[in-house]
Amino acid sequence: MPVSKKLKKYIGLAGILFLFPLLWLVFFGLMGKHKFKTLPYYSPTGVSDSSEYILPDFAFADETGAIITRDSLLGNVWIAACYNLGDPHIALITERLLNVNFKYRNESDIAIMVFSTDCNYDQPALTAAYVEQNTRYNAFPNKWKILTGEQEAMQAYIRNGLLIRDRSKEAIFKLIDAQGHIRGEYGNTEYHFLGGGGDSIPGLVQDVALLKKEIDLQRYHEKKAKEHQDH
Repeated sequence: MPVSKKLKKYIGLAGILFLFPLLWLVFFGLMGKHKFKTLPYYSPTGVSDSSEYILPDFAFADETGAIITRDSLLGNVWIAACYNLGDPHIALITERLLNVNFKYRNESDIAIMVFSTDCNYDQPALTAAYVEQNTRYNAFPNKWKILTGEQEAMQAYIRNGLLIRDRSKEAIFKLIDAQGHIRGEYGNTEYHFLGGGGDSIPGLVQDVALLKKEIDLQRYHEKKAKEHQDH
């Protein structure tokens, strides 16, 4: 049955109305600049757009006895968590970190570093079993570690390096970027873990993705620069 001229006109108009926004998106996707949300920087003086403060170096042993330093983590996005396995809220803390760990279980450059708040309690046999239990589904090793050392040195680093001076009032999770800057704070014990408010972990998961995007973008530019040099 032949299609009437009027029907053809409507079909053509509908096609134009459908294609125009599609072409607009393609054009601006190719020609425009992609702008992503960026995270602030944290320092002893507060929050700003400045990237001057970098975590001071440290050297603490993980659950296997290997020494982990700040420089050994450069190039990775990682979460600094401060607690011990005898913490009264250990189940809730672990549950929240498991959400982050599972989300990024297939990413080799995203990790969790626990700075023990009781190095005498967190003995290697205990911490190794804890880490093994929580990382069994990870595609890569070394994505969740518990760091211990001399108790006074650890407390000093948590206070003066990670800038967590009062665990009852301040965040116990810090988000660290690939260059060693603090880029986020999450999980106030009283507010989040004892039911006093919302959960900060969804925000942490999203912010990890933003820093991962920064890494991927930097690697892309480095790859293009190398290709340009080779030619």
